[in-house]
Amino acid sequence: MKKSASYIALGLVVFVGGLGSGISLASGNIQQVTADLSPFYWKAGDTRYSAQDGYNDGTEQLPGSMNYKGTTYIPIRLAAETLGYEVGWDDSSKTATFIDPAQSDDPGLDLPAPSQTDYAPNKAVLKTSSVMLEKADKNAAVVQTMSASTKVTVTAEVNRDWLAITVNGRQGYISAAATDYRFKTDRPAWEQKADAVIATGLKYIGTPYQFGASPKQTATFDCSSFTRYVFGENGVTLPRVSREQSQIGQDVDITKIRKGDLIFFTTPQRKNETGLQRIGHVAIYLGDNKVLHTYRVGIGVIVTDLDDTWKGRIISAKRVVN
Repeated sequence: MKKSASYIALGLVVFVGGLGSGISLASGNIQQVTADLSPFYWKAGDTRYSAQDGYNDGTEQLPGSMNYKGTTYIPIRLAAETLGYEVGWDDSSKTATFIDPAQSDDPGLDLPAPSQTDYAPNKAVLKTSSVMLEKADKNAAVVQTMSASTKVTVTAEVNRDWLAITVNGRQGYISAAATDYRFKTDRPAWEQKADAVIATGLKYIGTPYQFGASPKQTATFDCSSFTRYVFGENGVTLPRVSREQSQIGQDVDITKIRKGDLIFFTTPQRKNETGLQRIGHVAIYLGDNKVLHTYRVGIGVIVTDLDDTWKGRIISAKRVVN
């Protein structure tokens, strides 16, 4: 959907008395809007709008309406935002969603949409200078020489002696003894469980967000249905909503969180609430100051940095993998 081509067909519902009030949105019924078609104006409450003025979506100036075969159309975003709704766009499913801001509980409502943060679950650091080879063989050709403290991403455990790695987009093999990497079978049980939870969650990167998503499907998630699902797939049962999830597990000081812990946040809509009602969002901590979560139509499941803005919204953290 291109914004300049997104219109609501008023002609389908406009009668002598104007646009009826029975159009159902995600959060209730749209208020009555009246339209005069020659010239074209429309009203929301006591405010009158002119299609001749056009509409600026924040990026470009768009037409306020168009007429096609006697039917007048106005942009979806223009109609929704005039009526006080948010519009989310999910490009993967080509779906526009109207959301009442009072009901959306978007934890980043006042923030721009984030870009996907690079994340690899298996990082390692070289303990000494070493070489990346073309094959898992000490006699193989050298791909790159690397100094001590170089960070690498482990893509596979070839055996106890060799690791497949990537560095700055280059692929090769390195002696495991040259790194601080811990083989999966050497990790404590809690970490293996956390790794499994995170691996399950990462499979759903980009899955669309839907407020109140049904827990019986994985085509869409909201923040707490996502955490409930990925933990449930790994034998950890969580309640359905974030406020209930915050009441189970072990309390963790935010300075001592580890991967697999749940972090609970307030939202712009809830920041003045008290007690449990302040909580409106939940995310999974990945380590390395990153979180895996989902929020807002058009963003969906994503890895983001746990930056100062997000840290300022933390209410609590819980450990449910022991």
